[in-house]
Amino acid sequence: MSVTPVANAEAAQAARQARNKERRSLAIRLAISVLLILWLGWHLDLSALSQRLTTLDAFWVTMAFVTVFAAVLISAWKWGLILSTRGFALPYTRLLRHYFVGLFFNNVLPTTVGGDAVRAWETSKDTGETPEAIGSVVTERLIAGMALGATALLGLPFMAFSPRLLGLVGLFLVIDVALVALFLLPKVAEGIVGKLVPPRLSSLHENIHQTVQVVRATLKNRGLFLKVALYSVAFQILVAAVNACIFKAMGVPVTLAQCVIFTPMIFTVTMLPISLSGFGVREAAYWYFFSQVGVSQADAVAASLLFFVIVGISSLPGALLFSLKRPLNQAAKV
Repeated sequence: MSVTPVANAEAAQAARQARNKERRSLAIRLAISVLLILWLGWHLDLSALSQRLTTLDAFWVTMAFVTVFAAVLISAWKWGLILSTRGFALPYTRLLRHYFVGLFFNNVLPTTVGGDAVRAWETSKDTGETPEAIGSVVTERLIAGMALGATALLGLPFMAFSPRLLGLVGLFLVIDVALVALFLLPKVAEGIVGKLVPPRLSSLHENIHQTVQVVRATLKNRGLFLKVALYSVAFQILVAAVNACIFKAMGVPVTLAQCVIFTPMIFTVTMLPISLSGFGVREAAYWYFFSQVGVSQADAVAASLLFFVIVGISSLPGALLFSLKRPLNQAAKV
């Protein structure tokens, strides 16, 4: 009986250390975001930025919103394929509900993992299986990550490109595959899954190993992997098309092919956990990559800000849907 207090004390100390580590990480990411934003602001032509943001073409802004919703429809569908293959088919309306909720929290929480955690937790109420719910979200994210590099390749045949650009696309393809391959390492896999489990629910951490096994088993299903990968590429093309619409709205001559090449690379950089929700990093990445085709800093930063605002507004239905929770004992059925 004397072991229990010691075990509880050790668990409490581990929890405190984890919280302190998270606070330090948050502080570092915040500092990086602030420094990058200050650096960009120092070099930015604010008058040019203001002019771009106040002279937008309403039609192309509307098309950007339409394209965001189309991307969400495809992404929810491919995520549903994973769940249904594992024997947990949910109505498409439920999938859309959970996806919008996750998208909303991705925009308001300090990390993009936060929205995935909410999506996984909401889905577990429908499936009744926490490892399966979390595993479906992780699997969808992993395959989508691999699709980033593959999507960038698709734009190359439609524009003149230099050996340098080809090398850059190839480098990011290797980076995307390498980041996904890290999941094969047990500690990395458990760390990724652990971030999707609410820390206060310590008992659920016992399911982390089981969740990792669910993800690996799902990835071994070649037919499912191919389908989800193809849908993921289609999703990434639509995300690139949002940028194309934004540049059209600003009157900046950037083609869809150029957006298909640069957008996946931008979001590869943005998803690295080095800033607060990608702030600063995203704007700098827009500037660096789109400058390759002659886009000015002001135009690139304006496009980055508009992308964030358009996706943020598009995610607002998630806030309403989250507030209109159904009773927990009302299981969704096909």
